[in-house]
Amino acid sequence: MTANGVEAAETWHQAPRRWGHPLHSVCSYMAMFPPSIPHTFIEWLTKPGDVVYDPFSGRGTTALEACLAGRIGYGSDLNPIACLLTSAKTNPPTWESIECRLKELETDIERLPVDGQAEVIRTIFAPGTLGELLWLREHLDVTEPTDAFLMSLLLGILHLNANTAGVPRGMSVSMPNTFAMAPGYVMRYVRDHDLQAPEVDVVGAIRDRATKYRQELTLPQTGRSWSQDASIAGWMEENNQRAKLIFSSPPYLHVIKYGKFNWIRLWMLGHEPADVDANLLATASLPKYLDFMSLVVSRLADVLTEDGRICLVIGDVSSGDDNLRLAEHVAASCVPAHLKVDGIVVDDLSVGRKVSRIWGSTKGKATKTDRILVLSRQGGPKLPTVPNVDWA
Repeated sequence: MTANGVEAAETWHQAPRRWGHPLHSVCSYMAMFPPSIPHTFIEWLTKPGDVVYDPFSGRGTTALEACLAGRIGYGSDLNPIACLLTSAKTNPPTWESIECRLKELETDIERLPVDGQAEVIRTIFAPGTLGELLWLREHLDVTEPTDAFLMSLLLGILHLNANTAGVPRGMSVSMPNTFAMAPGYVMRYVRDHDLQAPEVDVVGAIRDRATKYRQELTLPQTGRSWSQDASIAGWMEENNQRAKLIFSSPPYLHVIKYGKFNWIRLWMLGHEPADVDANLLATASLPKYLDFMSLVVSRLADVLTEDGRICLVIGDVSSGDDNLRLAEHVAASCVPAHLKVDGIVVDDLSVGRKVSRIWGSTKGKATKTDRILVLSRQGGPKLPTVPNVDWA
């Protein structure tokens, strides 16, 4: 494992900084890993036609990389934004269907009354823009591939910062960060800086965004996404599906409040941020975290092929003055007897592209470290040689 692990880390470190398919950029997402990492593991541990599954799919990076590599990419998550983005990327519509739908929207769209909306929503969006957003919120069906893709594009430009000239790049007033600040902060910021929300042709902006992806919509393989708690049985078991590779990044301790920092996007989707965060694991308790991860690993073992592997990206977290190696705690406490730990690939992110080390070697001094826990079935095959990847 030591040689293979180092080779794997060196492989993804060779990728250009912004390497990746354009569909990855449909919409930003917090705490996402670069596509070069799952791409390396997909090329290393699977073959075309295999199933690759991410039970914490986030923006759909793993599932999309699987589809691009000719594998079947599945993703699930309890965050509705994550489910939407993963679905849109792994099952994109044709340009013809996008063009047809955009023409319908351009013909039919109306500006609905905005009086019933919260003050903060009426503050960050201009009346005409908000009226069109309200109409689209009612008429886009995100269970349908074309509408799901268009809604994903809209979420990606719903709330952005300003360009170098100070002009908002998105639909709302611009803020210092692309994630949504707390509503109270937003109201004060708008007042203190005398910001004016831009009037935007919403469907026109979606069309401009969609045109950038016109040549990127055909994938070698497609996939799917669904809403699911990763610790309990779901669609994979119900449909007798097994994954050759499960590659994911579970939540860490002191997890990001995805609902809180995405409240504007969740408003567009008709979800309450507090309800979303209530469904997602958020704990500072190591025992509670390990109890959750024990359920997750056991459940994932049930949907793993006999020769498959589970790879979990688990970052270190600060605990007082100490650096808590969560991956090692999961390896020691959460792995059922019928699985074995192949090792932990250590990736010190704060030092740039340095050579990673393997679990058990000398401790590095970096404070920001990801550890990729690799599991397989007892008696399963040895890890293969890491292939060369042509990042060009």
